[in-house]
Amino acid sequence: MPSLMPSEEHISHEPNNPEAWICLCGNKPVAEGFYPCDAGGNQVEPTPEAWTTGCYVCARCGRIIDQKSLSVVGRRVARSDNAPTLT
Repeated sequence: MPSLMPSEEHISHEPNNPEAWICLCGNKPVAEGFYPCDAGGNQVEPTPEAWTTGCYVCARCGRIIDQKSLSVVGRRVARSDNAPTLT
């Protein structure tokens, strides 16, 4: 699991709309969107028990974003081809 650490990367937002994020990959809330996540970038329910990081994951590229600073603090690790799938 990657650790959450600030990086040089930051996402932006649309002018005059700080909630309309724009990821470095071009994703926006109206496209694939952003979801509350844990330290590994796995989507979680936004409850105090499950969402302890205060971070969001970009559903397109997996960047993990600190919601306060808009800094990229990690990236979700892609699954390997050998990982079991749920059916």
